[in-house]
Amino acid sequence: MSGADQGSEKAKALAAIKEYIEQRLEELRSEIAILERLKAFVDEELAGLSFRRAAEARSPARLGVEKAEGVRAPPEQPPPGRVRVLRSKTGELLAKVVISGNEIRFIVDPKINLPREARPFQSFLLRKVLEAMSRTDKERVEKGLIPPGHELEYEVVYEGDRVREIIVRNFREEYRLREIVNAVRWTLETVAGEAATRP
Repeated sequence: MSGADQGSEKAKALAAIKEYIEQRLEELRSEIAILERLKAFVDEELAGLSFRRAAEARSPARLGVEKAEGVRAPPEQPPPGRVRVLRSKTGELLAKVVISGNEIRFIVDPKINLPREARPFQSFLLRKVLEAMSRTDKERVEKGLIPPGHELEYEVVYEGDRVREIIVRNFREEYRLREIVNAVRWTLETVAGEAATRP
């Protein structure tokens, strides 16, 4: 093999290594982002527990749980697109996921029984993840960094008091998609785990 051929092979190998490193870095950034949001959620929960203990010492009344949005009409069938299933670390089915263009729909498995007022859902998934992303995008629109109508939006479909479907539009970037999927998986796993430990 000539020196030129060896140089070409080495360049290809280095390019492949660089691509792998960049992919791993992006995955790790996404994991760090979700861990930071989880930490903020846990910090809030701990602060809330301390506050509730103090409040209960003063009064027998229990603090209320934040009310979720009103019941929305059932949606039409999900549009065709990339379909996958979301499973827990132990292999339990959590949701069916439909990705179509710049929209992702999580159709929660009925066995999970995700209540609309569940704190992992309200405090973490909605406020810490989806609402935070939406707020960031609105600021970007105001600064002219992204065009109007491209900001992240989300919708929750309820069936009675249970979450049936979570729809996220305009996630735009692949790392955001992974972060949203990881956040939904953690929420559903946590709720399923809490239900399994109840007497």
